[in-house]
Amino acid sequence: MGIGEAGPERARAASAEIQIGDKLDKYRETRESDIERLRASGSDLRQRARDRALFQSQSDARQQQRLEAIGTLASGVAHEINNPVQSIMNYALLIERRSDTPDVVKYAQEILHESQRVAAIVRGLLSFSRQEGGPYTEVAVHELVSSTLSLLSVMLRKDGVQIEASDLEDGPAVRCHPQQIQQVLMNLLANARDSLNARYPGQDDAKRIIIHSRPWLREGELFVRLTVEDFGIGIPESQREQIFDPFFTTKAQGNAAGLGLAISHGIVVEHGGMISVESDATSTRFHVDLPAASLPRAAMREVVSR
Repeated sequence: MGIGEAGPERARAASAEIQIGDKLDKYRETRESDIERLRASGSDLRQRARDRALFQSQSDARQQQRLEAIGTLASGVAHEINNPVQSIMNYALLIERRSDTPDVVKYAQEILHESQRVAAIVRGLLSFSRQEGGPYTEVAVHELVSSTLSLLSVMLRKDGVQIEASDLEDGPAVRCHPQQIQQVLMNLLANARDSLNARYPGQDDAKRIIIHSRPWLREGELFVRLTVEDFGIGIPESQREQIFDPFFTTKAQGNAAGLGLAISHGIVVEHGGMISVESDATSTRFHVDLPAASLPRAAMREVVSR
């Protein structure tokens, strides 16, 4: 290479170095900008997580306050109802014992039976309002369901609602206050019936409620999941987070007080369980998760694997 050619070559090399340097500077700037955006995004995600946690904590606190208010209200209502119910029961007993007319005796027995149901509900309200503990008893799931259905059989038959129960006898028993869990089931079944009636006002073969149970492990503890499923009008997504709030109802004004699910939620939580809902436009499933009776770990695995 001659002396004359060396100058342009060096100039091109210098220009190339400058271009490479510029590209490296731009790359560094872009990389630093990307890193800064990632840092900002990570900070934003952490803030959102903190906000969600705070919102959930506040929501739980509000729910607890509502349940405490319901407990106070339930106690007052129960005491107001208890005295007249006891009087009705006493008069029904007198009529049953003193009447010689078969029809009158039969009517008195019906009054007594229904009054005892009201008294049982009153005791349940008082128990809920006092948050009573005490020893639980081991009860088979199918016994809880069958005893509840026997109380609702007339109402369900009248509306043409069919009950399909399955997998209730194979799983473990649950530890609970039977009367309180029956109250929860009665409320869920009554709501399912109302949903079916709203979709099918008359008699229809599609009016059916499915009840089934299965065992499952949650954090190493054995639970029994009892599911009540209907094929009625469903629950809108916008209302699902509110359905366990006291006084909230999806029914027409005057048809419900909005207390059933709030009380049911309180009962299940007091039992160490959970109640949840899944719903779409054509069906609703309520899941009641209750602690199972104690089982050895090997038997626990066998039950869950069935």
